Amino acid sequence: MTSVYMSGYQTVPNPACQSQNAPYQVPPSKESVRPSVMVSQYSSSSMSTFRPANAEVTEVDGPKPQARSRRGKFWLHLFSHLISVLWLAPIATLLALNYKRHIIGASVWCPFGRCSAEVFGANNDYLQRASKLDRDDHNALGALQFVAKGLEIWFMFVATALIYDVAMVFARRGGGLPLGYMLTHLEFSDLRNVFSRTLWTSPIPHPNSSSARQRFRTTTLYLFAALAAFLTILTNLMGPATAVLVLPTLQWIDTPHEADQIFNGTGAADLPGGDGSSFVGCNNDTLTARTYSCGLELLGPSLDSWATSAEANVKQDQAWGSGVNLGVSQEGIFDFTLNVSESSPMVWVPNRQVLRWLSIDWGYLVAKVMGEDSTGPKYNNSLTTVLQRSGPSIGLNINYNTGNWQNHTISHDKEVICFTGWTIDYQNYYTKCIQSGEGWTAQTDWANFSLENPIPGQKNIRVLSLFSEKSVYYRDTDDLGSGIISCLDGDVTRCDWDKIFDTEPPPALGSTANNVGITVYFHNLDETLVWCDQVAYLGFPTYQIDLSPNSASRRLNLVQLNNISNVQTDHKPLAVNPYWLLAAWSVDEGGTVNSSRAMAKELVSIMPALFETPWTSDNYTTEQREFIFLHTYAVGQAMSLVDYYYINATENPSAHAEADRPYLYHFTTLRVWAFGLSGRTSRLGVAVVLAGSFCVLVRLLLAFPMLRHEHSPVELFVAALEHQHQQEFSGLHHENDWAKVRYRMDVGHHGRPIFHPDRSNSWGSPQAP
Repeated sequence: MTSVYMSGYQTVPNPACQSQNAPYQVPPSKESVRPSVMVSQYSSSSMSTFRPANAEVTEVDGPKPQARSRRGKFWLHLFSHLISVLWLAPIATLLALNYKRHIIGASVWCPFGRCSAEVFGANNDYLQRASKLDRDDHNALGALQFVAKGLEIWFMFVATALIYDVAMVFARRGGGLPLGYMLTHLEFSDLRNVFSRTLWTSPIPHPNSSSARQRFRTTTLYLFAALAAFLTILTNLMGPATAVLVLPTLQWIDTPHEADQIFNGTGAADLPGGDGSSFVGCNNDTLTARTYSCGLELLGPSLDSWATSAEANVKQDQAWGSGVNLGVSQEGIFDFTLNVSESSPMVWVPNRQVLRWLSIDWGYLVAKVMGEDSTGPKYNNSLTTVLQRSGPSIGLNINYNTGNWQNHTISHDKEVICFTGWTIDYQNYYTKCIQSGEGWTAQTDWANFSLENPIPGQKNIRVLSLFSEKSVYYRDTDDLGSGIISCLDGDVTRCDWDKIFDTEPPPALGSTANNVGITVYFHNLDETLVWCDQVAYLGFPTYQIDLSPNSASRRLNLVQLNNISNVQTDHKPLAVNPYWLLAAWSVDEGGTVNSSRAMAKELVSIMPALFETPWTSDNYTTEQREFIFLHTYAVGQAMSLVDYYYINATENPSAHAEADRPYLYHFTTLRVWAFGLSGRTSRLGVAVVLAGSFCVLVRLLLAFPMLRHEHSPVELFVAALEHQHQQEFSGLHHENDWAKVRYRMDVGHHGRPIFHPDRSNSWGSPQAP
């Protein structure tokens, strides 16, 4: 076979005509392998190619394509980088929306903010509106999934272009690019590429090459392999990452927390009264005189409604085993109940003063909604609106006991009163002693009243409310280190009572030994009596009510306490004046509660059974269960009346909060569709798209080096076909060995690529030309 080049008649030796044993000759020039016009003709092996010596090479007439091709490549190159840079626009928008926690509204599809759920609307079509918004959400979220996929494909283009550009940079360097990396830009998106042996072994040089230059080339090629692996992982994470940022979520968003008050203590240790707002019908004179019956008209029905609820609930539970529902009371426009937790024995009592402030907040909120301010939160444009205010609450730890009274007179103004039968586990029983009288340095006080017995001739139930700052425990044979047993057995007037009451109790009893309140129910003190002791702690929960039309809280106007765990249990319990119990009953000091009142009637009716039944286990009788609720409601009513003091933070901007005097905030929480970075997946999504943005910038830096030397895949394919091997594959028989052969790419005078093997790194042993 003879190849005839028809540009003239000059004879050019044909390699095919030479001896099979002759070594291959490298063509003397680029012209001999790249003529302007080539024709192949079949003839005998002895034919030659002719060209007249004086013949001139002529070009085919017509326009030159090289100039048009270079201009086209320039615009294609520019367009490619423009597409890459434009990917940053939606990504920057998504990052800004999520960082600013942009609120969409009651629906994902909320054009021009017109997706109001009418939470405060006068119409009764809230559920129909919510159902329509739910369908719109489904369609909008499906559409956004396609948007996320589009961003992923868009980045795939960026990553492909980046790894191609980097590969071309390596190919033009002195060491060249391994053959195994020539198509990396087409393969890198497959996760299997990370575990490809070719990816990690292609940089390995010829084993005989030990120069520092070769080791440096190998190191840089491993950087290319690392880049390819990084982009493989990044492109596969880009889809989920963009989806996390594109798709909004249903979130609870707080409006700005406004701190208009700084807590400045409670009036628990003082006589009931304060600003008088909790005692409608009373004035300073009546409260100072301790005639708390002035508040009977408002507070009496409140306490009696709790008693009626307790009676009905206990009987329902007795008949059906339905459990006991706590009763409710009202303050302002809201109802409230005692808050209990299965994980704690504490009973938390909402504060009526906070509830009145919450009622004022409700009025302001309604006014805002009616004339909704365009600059404020769109309360109607939410699925749920929760009104919230932080404030003080008192938690009670109450023990119920049956026992006897023991009175020990120390002096004319000092007494020690002991009660038997105290227990917390119904296995270990103690006697609890408190101080009474004005002669003690520690704070003590007491108050009393009676419950009228409706049965003629029967004794009234007397109620004694006591408070002692200190108490001490002992058992029959163990005084727990205080020495009180030997003291009581001798002359009590000669004992060191200060030392006895200063003795630290065991840890299990320590939380009930200080600032103790005791309520005693009895006929005569020398008979069996029912007595309850309690300690009170101060907490700062958040009062909240869900204002959604279909919520139980809205229908019942029931306020709940949240964040009850924010309790000052590491502090000393609150000192509570015993007269707060009288204020809760709306009874004067030493007075009698009429038997027509439900609370008095119920307590009097169950007392005989309580006097006869000791509290020996938590398997309570019906009367004991009802008594627990009745007494807890009475003490709870007392704690709900305790007022608190505050500093107006608005009028006193220089005032600052402290650990035990915190700011009291009020705010609203909205249930809306919004963007945000609250979760770990969101933060991971941000990291992925930021890495993608960095890749865009890196490719932008490579734009200028690649401007004049960018080649299309077709050009590279043609250059590969035109390349005549120079035995660089000699002795290589495995794919991984072929992949290690490096090629350097040059640009011919027509702008087309030419491949040259890097001999210093070839595994074969090429023969000299």
